[in-house]
Order: sequence, then C-alpha cells, then structure tokens
Amino acid sequence: MKEMLLFFYFLIVVVIGILSFKKVKDDKDFFVAGKNAGVLQVSGSLLASILGSSAIIGSVDFAYVSGWAGIWLLVCASFGLLCLYPLIKYIKNFHGYNLPSMLGTFYGEEVQRISSFIIPIAWLGVVASQIMGAAKIVTILSSLNYVQGVLLSGTVFIVYTILGGQLSIIKTDVIQLMFILAGIVLTFFYIVPEPVTKEVLPVINHKFNYIDLLVMVLTYSTTYLVGPDIYSRLFCAKDDNTMRKSIIVAILVLIPLAFILTKLGVYGIQAFDNVGKESVLLMIANTKLPKVLSFVLYFGLLSAVISSADTTLLTASSLFTQGILKDLKSKKAIFVTRIVTILFGVFAILVAVKMKYILSTLLLALAVYSGSFIIPTFVGIFGFRAEKKAVILSIIAGGVTALIGKLIGGDMGNYISILSYFINGGILYFGRITND
Repeated sequence: MKEMLLFFYFLIVVVIGILSFKKVKDDKDFFVAGKNAGVLQVSGSLLASILGSSAIIGSVDFAYVSGWAGIWLLVCASFGLLCLYPLIKYIKNFHGYNLPSMLGTFYGEEVQRISSFIIPIAWLGVVASQIMGAAKIVTILSSLNYVQGVLLSGTVFIVYTILGGQLSIIKTDVIQLMFILAGIVLTFFYIVPEPVTKEVLPVINHKFNYIDLLVMVLTYSTTYLVGPDIYSRLFCAKDDNTMRKSIIVAILVLIPLAFILTKLGVYGIQAFDNVGKESVLLMIANTKLPKVLSFVLYFGLLSAVISSADTTLLTASSLFTQGILKDLKSKKAIFVTRIVTILFGVFAILVAVKMKYILSTLLLALAVYSGSFIIPTFVGIFGFRAEKKAVILSIIAGGVTALIGKLIGGDMGNYISILSYFINGGILYFGRITND
C-alpha cells in the first residue's frame, strides 16, 4: 500500500510536468514563469524552496545534537530575508532572469560568465542534499534501498524540471507547501503534550557557540540575502510590491517553524537514546506516530524535497547554460537548459550516493557560494564597481578559502571561513572600487 502511494505520488508529479510542458510558450515562461506571479505564488514558492530536506530534516537533526541551538538554522534564514527586504528598491527594475545576469550588469560579461559556471558547481551539493532526503523517505515507504531511492528520486526530479521549467515549479509550489506545513504542524501538535525530562542544551552552548553562529550567519543567512534560488523566485513576481509582501509572508511562516522543528529535535532527545546515522524526524514518523499521521508527514517531506530540488536543479542548469550561450532569451536556451539539467541531475545523483549526510553537504556547498559571491553582489547592488579582473580574482580566492575552511572544520575552519569574506572584500577594495 505504501509503495503504491509513493509511486502514484511520483506519477502525479511527472504528469504535472507534462501538462506544464504544453503551456511553455517562450523563454520567459520557462525561466521566470512569465514574470506575472502574485504574492501567493511567490511567497509559496519561496517557502517551498527554503523548506527542503536540508532545512526540515537538517533542523531536527541539528536540534537533536545541539539542543535549542537547532532553532538558529531557520532564524538565520529569516534574518537573511529580512535584510533582503530593503534591497528590493535596488533590484526591482532588473530585467534579467538570474543572479549572474545581475553581476554582469555590475561588472561586465566576463564576470557574468564565470559566475554562471561557478555557482552551478556549488549548487550541485544543494541539489544532492534534496535527493538524499527524498531517498531516505523512499526507503521507508518502499522496499527500495538507499541507492535505488536516490536513482528513483533523482530521475523524477530531472523529468519534472526539464518539462515545465519555472512555470510548473511556481504553480505547484503552493500546493506542495500545504503538504509540508500539514505534515510538520500536525506532528508537532501530536508530540508536544509529552513532557521533556532530559536536560536540553540552550540556544548557545559548547556544541554551538557564538563563532558557530557568526559562521552560520555568514554562510547561511547571506544566501537568502543574495541567493540565486531566492532571486529566481523574486524575479517571477509581477512587481516590487509583490516581492516585498512575499518576503514578509515567508518570514512570518519561517519564525514559528524554526521553533516547531527544534521542538521535534528536542523531543527526539527524549525519545531516542542513539539515532546513529538515521534522521530523527523520520524515526519519529516511523515509531511514534499513528499510521495516518506518519503518511501525512512522509508525503509532506516528499513535497518539501521536490519543491526544493526542482528549483535548485533549474537554477544550476539555467546558470550553466547562460555561461555557454551568454543569454537565456531564446528558444535555443530552453533546449540547452534541458540537456544541461539532465547532466547536472546525473552528477547530483552521484554526489548523493557518495555523501549521505544532508546538512553537512548543504553547508559545504553554501560556504563555497557565500565566500565567492556575497560581497561582490552586495556591493554591486549599492552601486559600487571594481575592475573585472579584481572581481574574478575575489570570487575565486573567496570561494577557495571558504572551501578550505569547511574541509578543515572546527574552530580553525570557522576562522578560515570568516577570513574568506575579508579576502574577497579586500581584493575588491584594492581593485579600485568606485561608486557610480
């Protein structure tokens, strides 16, 4: 019965993609959903993209290990969106499709092209983290093993994305968000009456200190302030007022969810002595919930994974296509993007098979991205400019430094990750930054 429901769910996703395929008339439909989305669609798509397996499963697992510090993941996401709100007046008149296009208007075509190649490479880890989450759910709902779950989930994501592009994504994200919220909130109200008798670490503790929080703000919050997936949602909005309202709605939903997901992780501390490599939330669903509620949670999580995976996969492939063609405003760009989506999807599947830890994979990818692009984008939005060579050097040096920091880990790795921002900004400064 569970397997039938699972495969039926995946079938519905593919059918939606096929129906959307018929409605894609041009590049504007495929890449920015016709640039005509309202508040409900944009805010729903923002939330559905943010609340992937990495955010939901990762937050609960993080809370199981670090106590109430688990709340910081979505609080940092909300903080990033809050900082983005006043920037809308600077980006509202941008007519491109993505973040590298914006960088191109700031610093020239060479910067746009290198950004279009580097961001997708980092985003492979983000796509892979969604496939990992889906695979873990598939193994619970079926007789498939983890690798088979990765192959099935990855294939569905690829097919769905290449068919309808942004048009299908933004139209279905609101529905998927309803599944996500239903599963999480109902689970929360089911477990919340149980008292917590074990000692739980506070929001700042020896496992997550102020330096860890600073690094999370720099590597996680900033990807919501200046992030390719977030901007791809906003560029679908019909006007700047829609952008602003959508950001506020997203923040108002994320803040209580930060507490709810952390509470589920704290409950896991009470309920399970040792989860090993298992996901706490999936263990709750499998052992603590009635069957009907567990199904609601499972399919809510699948919706979360799909809504984030298709967004990140399309972002990565469309950016890489832009690096090849220079411009996405043609029917040829749609064809090339679909081919690149298949290739990137296959690579993400391979990463998902190799790296089985969702949150660490996500944070590694975001660290490389933030070390490379946050400072150049941020200063560019405010009208500052630098020589092309300096911008390119800052992108490469910042990204490599951040990668080294994440690979080293610990306090030393955190300090190196922080250093990446100073290296990035320093190179831009000495690259003769001026104000237009």
